[in-house]
Amino acid sequence: MILLLGLLFVVPRTAWADGAHCNETTDTCEVQYHQEIVPDPSTPPSKDGSRDGEKPKYPACSSFRGGSVVALPGTALADLPVADRPEPGWARSSCLEDGTLMWVWSPPRVNVEVMARTLLARLQLRPITIGLTPKRQGSMGFVGVPNWLWVQDPARTTYGPATISAGGISLTAKVELIEWDMGNGDVVRCRNRGTEWFDGMGVKQSPTCGYVYSRQGHFVVRATAHWVARWSGYGQSGAIRLSLTATRPLEIGELQVIITG
Repeated sequence: MILLLGLLFVVPRTAWADGAHCNETTDTCEVQYHQEIVPDPSTPPSKDGSRDGEKPKYPACSSFRGGSVVALPGTALADLPVADRPEPGWARSSCLEDGTLMWVWSPPRVNVEVMARTLLARLQLRPITIGLTPKRQGSMGFVGVPNWLWVQDPARTTYGPATISAGGISLTAKVELIEWDMGNGDVVRCRNRGTEWFDGMGVKQSPTCGYVYSRQGHFVVRATAHWVARWSGYGQSGAIRLSLTATRPLEIGELQVIITG
């Protein structure tokens, strides 16, 4: 008697992504610097996995130059001492002083970069929601069966583009690369949001972003979205890079054919 329990797929470990080599040398902005990312424990978990809770942080009030004026949010200029009032043409931004959100007025031309960081923080960007086969969390995937990878429900604040303008500065942020750490040392790099898998599509490779496991085990998939926020204002321009990560556990088993007689 032959008892068919499944098919044994033998496929060498492979990873693929849309585009050629998916390198990270695409930024062409005139000015570049790194945006500090800090944990935010208040960020809720996604429906498909947990989030690391990273988000852009408001800059420190001390980073504004040129005799800046700092006051509590909602403070009217008339309530400030005459000697401390902002000069004509100064722009108002937000900043952090000892962990407290404050208002700051400063000469914009010498603070364009740091003002752009306040705009980025106001966008409230979030990690993506992971799309992954098998779609139901807790279901088992299998060795040799392609896993599709995608951004579930991409939105303005999870994938972009997200645009904001204030104080003479405009900023547009969008995801330019997603790195999928498959939990076994392999990383898939995709410069697209992937293609969602639906019932009936069968067992085949994703046309845009996917991976095949070559061994069974328990893995934690980490999807890191690499954002680039390009800004311009007052004759200057630049780019801020930041990364936001979501995670999801995945169990990979092995299908086999067992023959009994």
